[in-house]
Amino acid sequence: MKRIRNLVIVVVALALVVGLAVGLERNRTKTPVTVQRVSLTTFSVKLPESGVLQRPHTETIPALVAGNIARMYARAGEDVRAGQLLATIYNPTLEYSAAGSRADYLSANANVDLARVQERNARVGYQGQVETAKSNYDEVQRIYDADAQLYKNQAIPRQQLDQDKAKLDQAKVAYDQAVAQLKLGAVTSYSGDSIQYAIAAAQKARIIDDQNQQQLAFTRIVAPFDGIIQTVASQTSDQLRPIQAGDAVTAGQALFTIAQGHTFIVRTKVDEQDIARVQVGQGAIVSGEDFSGATFPGRVVAIAPTAQKSDDPSATTKQVLTVIALQRIAPFMRDGMSADVDILTTVLHDVLTVPNGSIVSGAKGRKYVWVVASRTVSKRAVTVGKSNETSSVVLSGLRPDESVVLAPPATLAQGAAVTIATPSPSPSPI
Repeated sequence: MKRIRNLVIVVVALALVVGLAVGLERNRTKTPVTVQRVSLTTFSVKLPESGVLQRPHTETIPALVAGNIARMYARAGEDVRAGQLLATIYNPTLEYSAAGSRADYLSANANVDLARVQERNARVGYQGQVETAKSNYDEVQRIYDADAQLYKNQAIPRQQLDQDKAKLDQAKVAYDQAVAQLKLGAVTSYSGDSIQYAIAAAQKARIIDDQNQQQLAFTRIVAPFDGIIQTVASQTSDQLRPIQAGDAVTAGQALFTIAQGHTFIVRTKVDEQDIARVQVGQGAIVSGEDFSGATFPGRVVAIAPTAQKSDDPSATTKQVLTVIALQRIAPFMRDGMSADVDILTTVLHDVLTVPNGSIVSGAKGRKYVWVVASRTVSKRAVTVGKSNETSSVVLSGLRPDESVVLAPPATLAQGAAVTIATPSPSPSPI
């Protein structure tokens, strides 16, 4: 009995060894692979560029007249409204000139009124002379007509009628002269100090006064539009201190820069070979080394109509200025910061994508992937659409939730058994 028991133990041990050997041999024939399950997602093609963060519209506000700062009313970072007083400049010469020209203008206007009165008086005098001459002429004409009738009846001598005719001719000349003087007076405004001259002098005085009043108004520095004060001029002797009351300024000196609105844009330059892929309205993703990993959506809002020489002196290609408007901003953003921009030249929604490394090229340009199902692989032809740096769109040949082999080894064979090494999730939407 003891020999039989030992024999059974030996047989069982041999069976276990054979089974273990068969299992190990079976495991050695399975190929370990990494797979990824495909699903519908958003696919995009990005055009990476670098740019500068800026306000959409910025203007420099200069001093238009020289003088000394009387008072500063605004500081950097402050919101201001259009027409709001930012600073005043003290210049006594401009004040005196404006006061003097205003007095001259008022005096010239008074001279116009005086000239009008004088014109009316002169016109009345000329008209009176005409009326007197006309009355005298009419009276002499009446006497001549009466004496002519008497002479016809031989009641008076010829000498009397000749005297009447001479008086009539004199009266006619006097009347004609009065009429002529009235007409000449109308041309010359009836006096040497004509109203036209007074009006011209008043207009000249008004022009001079307008100029002086405008110069005086330039001593008040106001905001041209609603915005944010970006910078304030610094003192000449201390670049860290802003300009203050008493400091001298010159005409044309920049005092403030102001930015319109509370948003940002990114100005970037796209190589001419890539600009055909960029269109107004395309989305963009803005990031940067100083953005603490945050990204901000944007949109292409402007593309320059001309190309410019590249910033790289060794490059022969040209660049096209492109503007991206941010749809969201952050408090840390500052005008002039560097930014990275990914322009989304292609965006496709609800499409199947596979990693580029999972695609195998075959004869005649055919594309294949290895699909894993029930721990075995099968080679499947696929139609590939657009591609980016990491993945490609599959137009046909795959269905959602199928798994493909990533970086398939060349030893894979149709129907081969595999083991899943490190399953990978499908890519997240972009």
